[in-house]
Amino acid sequence: MNQYKRLLSNTFIFAIGTFSSKILVILMLRFYTGILTPDEMGVADLIIKTTSILYPVVSLSIGQAVIRYGLERAQSKQNVFSIGLLTVLCGFLIALPFHPALNLVHYNTSAGATGSLLPYAWLIYLYVLVSCTQNVCSQFIRALGFVRLYAIDGIFRTFMTILLNILYLKVFEWNIFGYVFSIICADALSTVCLFLIAGLWKYFKIRKPNFHLWRGMLAYSLPLVPDAILVFVIGFSDQMFLAQMKDTAVSGIYSVAYRVPTLIALVASIFIDAWQLSMVNDNSRKEQIRFFSNIGNMYGSIVFIIVSGGVMCAKLAMKVLAVPSYYIGWTFIPLLALGAGFNCLSSFQKSVYLLEKKTVSSFISTALSAAVNITLNALLIPKMGGNGAALATLISYLLLFFYRALDSRRFMPVHWKVPRLALTVLLIAAQTLLMLNEPPFWVLWQLLLFIIVFLLNGKELLYGAKKILHRA
Repeated sequence: MNQYKRLLSNTFIFAIGTFSSKILVILMLRFYTGILTPDEMGVADLIIKTTSILYPVVSLSIGQAVIRYGLERAQSKQNVFSIGLLTVLCGFLIALPFHPALNLVHYNTSAGATGSLLPYAWLIYLYVLVSCTQNVCSQFIRALGFVRLYAIDGIFRTFMTILLNILYLKVFEWNIFGYVFSIICADALSTVCLFLIAGLWKYFKIRKPNFHLWRGMLAYSLPLVPDAILVFVIGFSDQMFLAQMKDTAVSGIYSVAYRVPTLIALVASIFIDAWQLSMVNDNSRKEQIRFFSNIGNMYGSIVFIIVSGGVMCAKLAMKVLAVPSYYIGWTFIPLLALGAGFNCLSSFQKSVYLLEKKTVSSFISTALSAAVNITLNALLIPKMGGNGAALATLISYLLLFFYRALDSRRFMPVHWKVPRLALTVLLIAAQTLLMLNEPPFWVLWQLLLFIIVFLLNGKELLYGAKKILHRA
């Protein structure tokens, strides 16, 4: 099997587990929005986003090091896994005394009430611990080569989350608590199953950890902590500013609209999961550059075809996914979708840093993007509301991609096909303007522009198909 076929095979397996599971969660939005009010949805999403920020701090992003070092043949799998779990435990114990800081996260409800996340502290910390442990286990089974088990685990977690959501929200009526606790229980069950099925207990030892390896893994993962925080800040700051400058109802509607671009981000997560297993290989430098460039351009074509379709179907998506009170959120989708496309490309460029173990450079690029995002949120949201937050996100992701595309050339130049990429972005920008202004016959113009984007990028996909069908 050549490297293109191997990448396609792994992507297909991960797609079954990841896409099928995530699409089910997104389709559950109508269930969530039918039970939770916009205010409750806004608070629940703030809890999830806050947990996402605490997650890399507690785990020290050790999951990334587990997969990177676990793929190296020279490393002891037992040492890698043990260090991963011990790091999570130490990080959790150190983080416990700092729970009063959650009082800093304030929000306003549409009824005029105010609150903070401190009353949910124990729930957030439990979520963090379970999520970090599950991530180390799932990353490790990928390093062991259990890609099918990884995919099945994704489906299992989603199934349990949905089942428990129905139980906790519909039957027990636990509202915000039930929404979050269902995710915690699903992650806990996943961890237990992975330990039993993959026999992970055989790889865990407490005595005499390899401190030299531990230092190396931490040197790799520590720069990814602020990097991961800033990635979530780009998304979280939107809702934080909206909740404070507007109210949690606007924030809740925005969070629902954000689920549509999340489908685009799924392409990145599925591909990057498979790509991490393929980018570590024995190719020569010249072959590696060619491989990265070919895959990057094919990947970009797929991403922007999906972005174009997302912009075209913004209204339909909100009608299908949410109840009528959330429908106004469709206006946020076009800008968020285009931003998600550039986020996908920047994730691919980040793989260069991960391959070369230059995680500090990854952090610097994300810091610049986050600073731009926060600044623009403060300037644009008071004037433009949710669309101001969406525009800030788009600009910050655009900057992130361009910076990484130029900076990573020091380590490995990825040769993007700039004319095709630029024309594609201009066509999608035209789609966005048409969608927001709705001139006469705008639906026909949307369809025409989507077809042009598809044909423009189709040649790249045909080239990729030939590569995959060619036997090494």
